[in-house]
Amino acid sequence: MGSIKGVLVGVIVLLALRYGATYGLKSMVSAASSNKATCLVMVGNTTREESGLTYIVGNIRNDCERRVDHVTIDFKLQRSTDSNLGSSEVSVFAYSNNLQPGETQPFKTAFPIGKNVIYRYGGMTAF
Repeated sequence: MGSIKGVLVGVIVLLALRYGATYGLKSMVSAASSNKATCLVMVGNTTREESGLTYIVGNIRNDCERRVDHVTIDFKLQRSTDSNLGSSEVSVFAYSNNLQPGETQPFKTAFPIGKNVIYRYGGMTAF
């Protein structure tokens, strides 16, 4: 009877740890991203050609009271209507690091986009 109690207590402890790790981690990640991204400002964006390739470029400003270690900026590119690749949009990202309070930093998408592609700002995450 004692060994069954021990097994039941062990299972309950493992389930509690799993629950805490799963939901605790999700809430920490959500809080880190959503809280910091709300005080970041997209100052502007446009396209620029470099060596025959087109990139989305712009600036972001940190209106937070503390440093933001990493920012990911999402742009949605509209695909042509004759594309057989599924979704009508695809994401391209730009990144910024170590953004100090009050600082404005330039960004450039990590990969080039088509010269005449239509794009829109999709959002920003930060931690």
